[in-house]
Amino acid sequence: MAALSLVLLAQVPDTAVQARYSVAMRRVNDSLTALDGAAAMFQADLVHASPDLVISRATRLRQHCVGTRRETGRLDSLPALVALLRPALTNLRTELARCDREFASGPWYQGVDSVKAWAPHRLTRLGDAVRRFRMAARAYMPKPSSR
Repeated sequence: MAALSLVLLAQVPDTAVQARYSVAMRRVNDSLTALDGAAAMFQADLVHASPDLVISRATRLRQHCVGTRRETGRLDSLPALVALLRPALTNLRTELARCDREFASGPWYQGVDSVKAWAPHRLTRLGDAVRRFRMAARAYMPKPSSR
């Protein structure tokens, strides 16, 4: 009986770690999906968008970048996973930080026309980083439940 309890105890950390991986990856994936939506909304009719609409969309996009960056930070508690995803994760975090800086709705309000000009390029870079991370993380994403 004691041997059985030792075996069961030894398996608990693996199950607990697997659950932490699953939860962390699901949260990051959900955050990336919301970020994709915010990026698509930002670009919707960008040419004809009013300055106030551009600012509003930039603020929403920036909030999603900050939130996604926070979620990727939670992966740091899973060092084995971070080691496997390091290049893609580093690139994603770099682009999220750039998004946070460049889409901050501060003094550039007067330069909305320039934002309309450079935003598509920046969003393409962000989208590429998201895709690379998702490709690298695909093997570690939780499988959909069959409920």
